[in-house]
Amino acid sequence: MKNFWESRFLPLLFLLLGLVFSSLIAWKSALWIQETEQIRFQSASNHIASLIHKELDAHIQLIHSVAAFMNASNHVSREEWKQYALENHINEHFLGFRALGYAPLIQPSERLKHEQSVRDEGFPNYTVFQLNTSSTSAMFPITYMEPLSELNEKAFGFDLASEIIRKEALHQSFIRADATLSSKINLVQKYITDHQAGFLIFFPLYQNRDVPSSEEERLKKAKGIVYIAIDAKKMFEQLLQSNYILVDFEIYDGMTPLEQNLLYNSNPDLTVPRLSHYVSLEIYGKTWTIHFKAQNALEMNNSRYFPWLQMLFGLLLFSLLSGLIYVLQRTRKKAYAIAAEKTKLLAKSESEIRSIFQTMQEGIMILNDQGMIVECNLAAQEMLQLSKSEIVGNFSSDSKWSAVQEDGSVFDREERPSYKAFHTGLAQNNVIMGIKREDGSHLWVKTNAQPLYSDDFEKISSVLVTFSDITAYRKSKYELEKYLQIIDAHVIISSTDLHGMITEVSEAFCKISGYTKEELIGRSHNIVRHPDMPTTLYKEMWDTLKKGISWSGEIKNRRKDGSDYWIETIIEPRYNEEYELVGYTAIRHDITDKKRVEELSITDRLTGLYNRLKLDELFAHYLSIAKRHQALFSIILLDIDKFKSVNDTYGHQVGDSLLQEIAKLLKTNVRFEDAVGRWGGEEFLILLPNSNSEDARLLAEKLRGVIEAENFAYVGSRTASFGVATYHQNDDEKSMTARADEALYLAKESGRNRVEVEIHTCHLPSSSTLS
Repeated sequence: MKNFWESRFLPLLFLLLGLVFSSLIAWKSALWIQETEQIRFQSASNHIASLIHKELDAHIQLIHSVAAFMNASNHVSREEWKQYALENHINEHFLGFRALGYAPLIQPSERLKHEQSVRDEGFPNYTVFQLNTSSTSAMFPITYMEPLSELNEKAFGFDLASEIIRKEALHQSFIRADATLSSKINLVQKYITDHQAGFLIFFPLYQNRDVPSSEEERLKKAKGIVYIAIDAKKMFEQLLQSNYILVDFEIYDGMTPLEQNLLYNSNPDLTVPRLSHYVSLEIYGKTWTIHFKAQNALEMNNSRYFPWLQMLFGLLLFSLLSGLIYVLQRTRKKAYAIAAEKTKLLAKSESEIRSIFQTMQEGIMILNDQGMIVECNLAAQEMLQLSKSEIVGNFSSDSKWSAVQEDGSVFDREERPSYKAFHTGLAQNNVIMGIKREDGSHLWVKTNAQPLYSDDFEKISSVLVTFSDITAYRKSKYELEKYLQIIDAHVIISSTDLHGMITEVSEAFCKISGYTKEELIGRSHNIVRHPDMPTTLYKEMWDTLKKGISWSGEIKNRRKDGSDYWIETIIEPRYNEEYELVGYTAIRHDITDKKRVEELSITDRLTGLYNRLKLDELFAHYLSIAKRHQALFSIILLDIDKFKSVNDTYGHQVGDSLLQEIAKLLKTNVRFEDAVGRWGGEEFLILLPNSNSEDARLLAEKLRGVIEAENFAYVGSRTASFGVATYHQNDDEKSMTARADEALYLAKESGRNRVEVEIHTCHLPSSSTLS
């Protein structure tokens, strides 16, 4: 072995091993970099495709919202259109946004009338213009546009159906009855030379709010189109500005990446990329082809040279090692001198260690094999409030520092960490002890005991005991646990995961719901959901929470025994240390008594329907909506036939029972948005928002038949008479109820068990107003 280390070929052998080892590491690194770059490139490509899809989804949501806005009223004025665009900040929140427009369907015979109506609105130069002037088919001229800026002014009045690409997208939109993307177009700009590549998103509007079932009917029932014009370059540049991505991309309209179909190129100078990948994106009736390209997919531009650098570094390292061996072989005689020097350094290190021993914040004691303390540091003296002379030379079991466990019982000598470490040879860790000091106070410490072996490792010569002061920590922990117990008992709290499954509940939650923790954990809150609560409330709640925003509201729940209770709820998203969303926490407040008081104030005590006071409030509310928006609104007034004879024959208790049964029939046979209440005596009033006279008549006939077919308790078959009235211009509560009352009187005079509709002689609103 001595001859081996002194051989002159030893440095050359190390150099050869270094060459082999460095080459292997460089080869493995090159493979790793290549695989990593492909993974990063694919990941970045998927991320870009996801961002594009997400941004287009945002535009689609916008156009759905615009279509809903247009369908919400029979006529949207230009000022309402402009106000809607301003309130939604569409020019700020949507990337690449150029214009939001509305184009009604205009037949050639209506062209002049349409142009004159727009001119009367303050646009004296408005004219419908077409690219194909010979076209005789229906037109879709841009009538509403926001922002109506100098940049977009040229498109005002442009017939979207006069250009083949826009016309084709229009046609597809009405057939699909959904949002549809157009093919690549040149956006119409203020100046002819300023053409920008872009595309349009169309959404169809039909004459009726319901979408026709067949494609033929959809084309016949077309009313108009809403659209969004998007500047492709602007959209994708803004998308890249908000996301740091190393990969570039080209987007082509269609399945084939042809130059004439190019929508956007993030890096035109990169024509021969090292990494390349094509993806087809199917979205809203169109296919886009995305060409992802990159010269480097890693942030380190020169990463492919790293294997060579590693190899060079390895060779240098092993060359240095070989040189070191060569030098060591030549300086063997100096080793003894170095050893002597190291001995001196060791003595110095021992002195430094002793200094560290004394300055450590943790208390330290060393006990011999008899359990006597032979050394301690300053921290131990300060914690025990004793001098070194009072500690060293005493036994750990001395009554000066009697120890107790956390439950207050005395620590037996055999249970002390130092004793167990010495007699078992195992380290004792994190043992909690309470040491009673001379002044009567308790020092609570977390103790560790480590056995120390003799030089021959055959027996334990001593034990090293370390301890840290946890008195303040233990006190704060106890107080925190007490507060948590109070919260658990009195605050209605629950936590869920991201899917809404309950992971933790308080005792207060169990108490109010009637369920145990075992019954709740692992289940969703549907276990206490009340059927009266609308699904839309929970959808709104989840939409808000998934955006990372807190939600609050009042919810009606059902206990395990079937009884109801109301809670005021605040739900907050819950994050982990890396600020990743991991679930939700809800804090609730019992408001059952408050809600019961509210219900009593608006409810008729006998029937459970709305009382006269609440009906008056709702009547005024629905009338204000009808007047402001020219919306439909009708009422039904009904009276139980020959009700007096029921009271006279069977008594008032049977009459009250009949009123309750009829109230239940009425409530279960009207729409959710309709309001039913007791108008007085045996009369009931039904408020029907968004219902015309015919809708109200049909509902009244349905209710008449339901009442006639019912076999009531005590009295058998009974009937009711109905009067129907509909909102007309300048109507108020008195005029509508007066006409409904007249119709009800006519039904009574005509033989009862009938539905009569009002006879109204005033002028109805014009068709242009209601359209």
